[in-house]
Amino acid sequence: MSVTGPAAAAGIRRISLPNGLRVLLAPEAAGSCVAVAAHYRVGFRSDPVGRPGLAHLLEHLMFRRGKTDGVHPVERVGGHRNAATGPDVTDFHQVGPAEALEAMLADEAARMRDLDLDERALRAEKNVVADEIRRNVTDRPYGGFPKAVLPPLLYRTYANVHDGYGDAAALAPATVEECRAFFTRHHTPGNALLTVAGAFDPDTAARLAARHFATVPARTSVAPPDLDEPEPAAERHGSHHDPLSPLPAVSVGYRLPDPGADLPAHLAHVLLAAVLEERLRERLVAREGVAVAVTVACGLIGGPFAARHPVTLACTVTLTAGADHRRATDAVDAELGLLARHGPSADEHLVATRRWTASLLRGHDSLLARLRSLATFELLHGDAALHHWVPVLAAAVTPSDTARAATRLRTSARAILTLPVAPPSASPTPPIPSTEPRPVGPLASAPPTDPRPVAPTPSAGGSW
Repeated sequence: MSVTGPAAAAGIRRISLPNGLRVLLAPEAAGSCVAVAAHYRVGFRSDPVGRPGLAHLLEHLMFRRGKTDGVHPVERVGGHRNAATGPDVTDFHQVGPAEALEAMLADEAARMRDLDLDERALRAEKNVVADEIRRNVTDRPYGGFPKAVLPPLLYRTYANVHDGYGDAAALAPATVEECRAFFTRHHTPGNALLTVAGAFDPDTAARLAARHFATVPARTSVAPPDLDEPEPAAERHGSHHDPLSPLPAVSVGYRLPDPGADLPAHLAHVLLAAVLEERLRERLVAREGVAVAVTVACGLIGGPFAARHPVTLACTVTLTAGADHRRATDAVDAELGLLARHGPSADEHLVATRRWTASLLRGHDSLLARLRSLATFELLHGDAALHHWVPVLAAAVTPSDTARAATRLRTSARAILTLPVAPPSASPTPPIPSTEPRPVGPLASAPPTDPRPVAPTPSAGGSW
């Protein structure tokens, strides 16, 4: 399990190269493997208008290089490599034996240097992306619900609302020149962070990084888009129709505090989500029998720290056949009202904190997960050491902090997206704000609740 706090954070070393590339070194005493990643400060929220999914397509185009006879060098020695596109970050990562460090660094430097692309490669990767969209969204029950379909209801700007996975029809006209231009603007040394973690000597890694990356030409980077937008003036309602989904569902979305500006407040909402999920599961699934699944997740993709502000809290309930979605939204209101007035009990709060922290640390058991967490905190939140400090900061959140977070949600305008199982009688219309916003505030009456048993928490989020 990951070590936390100042002792672990002290081992982090930072280097800057003349072309603007930042290098983060995080050696570990145990193990025999090393992980390398290049994180670029560009994600699907940087997609150009009219090209939803272009950042995802570029990830595919950049990832395909480096193979010889269909096999990548790191795979020949038993290693692993992959890539991912999130809201604000695209990363390419490799894990292999320690002796493969220089080969992995050379590979990432070649990827950063130029985009090896022709019409044939572009056509092939468009087909791959289109197939991913079919398998993971359009041809899959609950595909994209709620992470792709809730944002258009809760937000208004293109960067925040479009589907970052992509639209095959919109990507079809994309040209080689257009892809090269996107690469030149965004995948630059000055817009990137190179991270090395695991079993390696820091001085050797620093020397190898300089050898392979210092000659990558500096290019002018495009600043990330301004994502801020006004809070909704009223509660918003919408409906998403999915003929493949066997049961109705509802997702309630709220905007979270900016983790970059107030991480303790953000963490209070993260722990509130853990408490609320247990209460709703006990109430709606175990006691009332009107739901089969409940998740309350901070961050639609990748978890609570994987994006810049704004970040979404989504409470998603899969209902039993014929159940009214208002049973779920009424339960959310009732439990938030109780938590706002009384907070969680000391024991309930302690259990939720321990369970959330244990889940976080289990997720960091792999070297690759630790590397990606370090890099994300460094690139998006300014300090890789937060990877080690977040469990300490979470332990400092009090039941009163959680109660204040519940009060904030109770007094915030939200979005409610329903997924009915019956086919629509007419073509779906775009979601519009409700003309009758719900009353907000911590004074709504609700029946008392029973003590909460501990139950497993399903995973949520991920990356494209």
